[in-house]
Amino acid sequence: MADASRSGRSDKSDSQPGNAAAADLWPREEARRLAERVAAYEPARPVIFASGFGPSGLPHLGTMAEILRPSFVRKAFALIEPSRPSRLIVFIDDLDGLRKVPENVPNREDVEQYLGIPVSKIPDPFGCCASFADHMIGLLGGFLAPVEVEYELMRSAEMYSSGRFDEGLKLILDKHAEITAIIAPTLREENRAGWSPFMPICPNCGQVVERTVSAYHPERASIEFTCEKSAGGKSGCGFCGEQSVLGGKAKVQWKVDWALRWYVLKVDYELYGKDLTDSARLSGQIMRVLGAQPPLGFPFEMFLDEEGRKVSKSVGRGVTVDQWTRYAPIEVLKFFLLRNPRRARKLFLEAIPQYVDEYLDALRAYAAASEEQRRESVLEFVIQSTTPRRFNSELSFAMMTNVVGALGTSDREHIWNYLVRYDASIAGDAETKAMGRALMECALNFYRDFIVKEPYTPSDAERAQLKSLAAYLTENPGASAEEIEKKIYDLGRENYDKPGKIFPLLYRSILGQERGPRLGAFIRLATPARIVELLDATIGRSG
Repeated sequence: MADASRSGRSDKSDSQPGNAAAADLWPREEARRLAERVAAYEPARPVIFASGFGPSGLPHLGTMAEILRPSFVRKAFALIEPSRPSRLIVFIDDLDGLRKVPENVPNREDVEQYLGIPVSKIPDPFGCCASFADHMIGLLGGFLAPVEVEYELMRSAEMYSSGRFDEGLKLILDKHAEITAIIAPTLREENRAGWSPFMPICPNCGQVVERTVSAYHPERASIEFTCEKSAGGKSGCGFCGEQSVLGGKAKVQWKVDWALRWYVLKVDYELYGKDLTDSARLSGQIMRVLGAQPPLGFPFEMFLDEEGRKVSKSVGRGVTVDQWTRYAPIEVLKFFLLRNPRRARKLFLEAIPQYVDEYLDALRAYAAASEEQRRESVLEFVIQSTTPRRFNSELSFAMMTNVVGALGTSDREHIWNYLVRYDASIAGDAETKAMGRALMECALNFYRDFIVKEPYTPSDAERAQLKSLAAYLTENPGASAEEIEKKIYDLGRENYDKPGKIFPLLYRSILGQERGPRLGAFIRLATPARIVELLDATIGRSG
């Protein structure tokens, strides 16, 4: 695993508390915009922040981003308007009909029979909760447990069935022609005919019906429809009749539903993924038809997996919080989610060492800063009540991971003693020691799960180079990191047209990898004696 010397990591300037990149200060910018919006509100009226979660698949770190990012703005707003109450509502879309069975759900064939049925009415395929939605909501709660974020859950099924949406639904029914005129031109031509803001829930088969509403009766808050096609793409049961749109007997289409939620809950701020930019625009237009102002917010870029594809709960792609905390502290995730949401970033487990080291750079700068600089630091949105507020060691997470590989042991005290021998400051104060111990555990997990050390068989010419380095380390056990690095470059000049070409051989021989840390410092850390053992093992390996 490469560190800064071989991987080309960006410089640290963006992490300095007094010199933070403007893109990372976006919560404060958004909070100032929001303060202007709510200036005319009654003092007791709370500012409403919102986020949504569709429980049709397992939550992943993109889900956490949708909840944590508005919480960052909420925290920044509280600094500007400390006397103004606020709420963060996480809205659960559990009345949606299931459109696709996620790939990572068990018993997929059994679940497919429920396509088009509200996820709050589908049995839990995991067999432990009352419904498919309940299971996913439980996972979401566990997902958010490690982060200090205050939020309220609201469920779509309860909002519709309890009547809390009824006044908004009556207004939508009254304005259905204007709303249809907004949405229909954005649809494919074959979907325009018969589109309706309303999707009744069929009293006969229980499916959320997308086709076909044939008549509207605002005076009695009802519609007439035929159950032809469900939201899950299945054929309807053919039921035909009139039904109320109130009390959970119907829901509205997605863009209308978003506007309905904003309208009834009086939402002031909500972020959304870039793929929902057009949806947000259209929902805003519908809000104006309903006589209200759409919330503030902006589209954030999507998270990509290692292959550059959008992470998605509907197909089972994404990283869970349990996976993340096995390899990195939760604060690293918060730091990752805070940084420039307008830029697409890859989010996959193998890249975690880079993210950890970026966080450690910022934490070192934070500890060295003045109180005033700390108040302006982006880490003020990241640090939790139990978070170490300093890491005085210069050791990187990538270096720790390489030490675990070089030592070839899971003996924690043995590894820790090596780290302390290299940099005593890692055990110099309680907070640095706590962070160092936690990172060591993460490095052990990461190495075991992701770094498979392939034995390398060198050529005769390469054996001669390895023997020369082993002899030097044996004869000079006290050589400094700089002296060891100079010896390696001298060997490179003797054997290659460019001295740097020797490094892949040494990384393969010592770490079983193509790249790695600055070798002089790493050999001092792992000790020359241990490196000689690894070199001798490679030298003795026959083809």
